[in-house]
Amino acid sequence: MSGERTALHWAGLAALVVFWGSSFAMTKVAVTSLAPIWVVALRLIVSLFILAPVLMLRGEGLQRGWRIWLWYAVLGALGNTIPFFLIAWGTVHIDSGLAGILMSMVPLMVISLAHLFVPGEQLTWPKGVGFLLGFAGVVVLIGPESLLDISNSGIQLIAQIAILGATLCYAMHSIGARLMPPSSTYQTAFSVLLMGVVFSLPLAFYMHPEGVSEASWLSLGMTLLLGIFPTALASLILFWIIAQVGPSFLSLSNYLIPAFALFLGVVLLGEHLSGQALAGFILILAGIWISQKLGRRRAAA
Repeated sequence: MSGERTALHWAGLAALVVFWGSSFAMTKVAVTSLAPIWVVALRLIVSLFILAPVLMLRGEGLQRGWRIWLWYAVLGALGNTIPFFLIAWGTVHIDSGLAGILMSMVPLMVISLAHLFVPGEQLTWPKGVGFLLGFAGVVVLIGPESLLDISNSGIQLIAQIAILGATLCYAMHSIGARLMPPSSTYQTAFSVLLMGVVFSLPLAFYMHPEGVSEASWLSLGMTLLLGIFPTALASLILFWIIAQVGPSFLSLSNYLIPAFALFLGVVLLGEHLSGQALAGFILILAGIWISQKLGRRRAAA
């Protein structure tokens, strides 16, 4: 790993921002006529068809042993099935841009969990201040009045809490990926997606046995794109960037992805950006910046 950032690395990062940032708008369109759990299952199935040839071309088979597959199952649930469903269901009831802003809490969730479960990742004052700022941003974003009067806040509050639940799942997935036994990155990606299908497809048939019979071509097309770009291709680019320049380079995406999601929601879907949402967004981004930039400077010192 050279650590030198070339134009190709920046292009890869830009692709990740576009793929992941656009996933919220695509999900918003996909769930208009397709049940959220079917969006999840089909998205994962499409990604498997893309990653399987990659795994074979690399000459890598699947791991053996129940312990490693137990890890794959846990990561598949926490990194795919549960958060994909929470996001898909949540975007039925709230704007895609708002979902993108709430998802920016993932790195701050990782900080808090890493303090508890990862040796050497203790909570420093920059990380603590960053988390508190992010939490304050969520409170502003959702609205203190909604939190104080939960019984009358309606389905939108529940949807926002569901999105926050997805951020917690992603954070737990991130910690689990660091603690799991050694495994090839491509083996891990494919196996985790496979377990996601194992969980989501039976649930889809159980919850909505009508399948995709009532889905529009637009919803199916968006689900296909979700499987190709934010799921399969993004995974390949992610592993390539980590191998080339390391994971710290990816932290830049924490600022850009929610902004891009917000941009697409406003421009393409006609969503409204309130002053309250903007203020919460700024607080969350400030929390991420303090926890990551100042935290790294303090560690280097």
